[in-house]
Amino acid sequence: MTKTAHNINEICTRYAKALILSSSGKEELKILMDNFSHFRTLVKNSKDLLKFIENPLVNSKKKSELLGRISKSLKYSDTFQGFIKILTKHGKITLLEKIFIRFNDMIDENKGITEIFVTTAEPLEKSTEEVIKKKLSESLNLKIKLTKIIDKKIIGGVIIKIKSIMIDNSLKSKLIDFKI
Repeated sequence: MTKTAHNINEICTRYAKALILSSSGKEELKILMDNFSHFRTLVKNSKDLLKFIENPLVNSKKKSELLGRISKSLKYSDTFQGFIKILTKHGKITLLEKIFIRFNDMIDENKGITEIFVTTAEPLEKSTEEVIKKKLSESLNLKIKLTKIIDKKIIGGVIIKIKSIMIDNSLKSKLIDFKI
């Protein structure tokens, strides 16, 4: 990891942690999560808003004013409105997506939830998904949040990633192994 990437990760962690610490309890934390999730979706779905946020020619004061009005009109909590203003004032609003991911990860960590990534070539049936989730939860003795990824390139089978451990049981990897 480059020094710049490390710095960005550190910045995102600090802002995510600050938002969590600014909440008064579980109820407000849920409200903050809802506000953040909604705002993130709003930015992702509005190309004009995204261009405005990412435009380095627009000064932070103008960005702060507009985002403040948007946050107020959407009736976000005062804490979240302040968070958006601080991100904008410090020029970190462009890191919104990364801060959201880190914020979400920190909340999961506090709840003792481990995110597991399951990659398949086709979408999993709900029953198969539940079996995988149950088996992994029981064998690892963890609360699990399953994140499903579809990747046609693996041809078939499954790749499971738990933290830094990857179990590759894909047809693509079997074919590559067979070729050798």
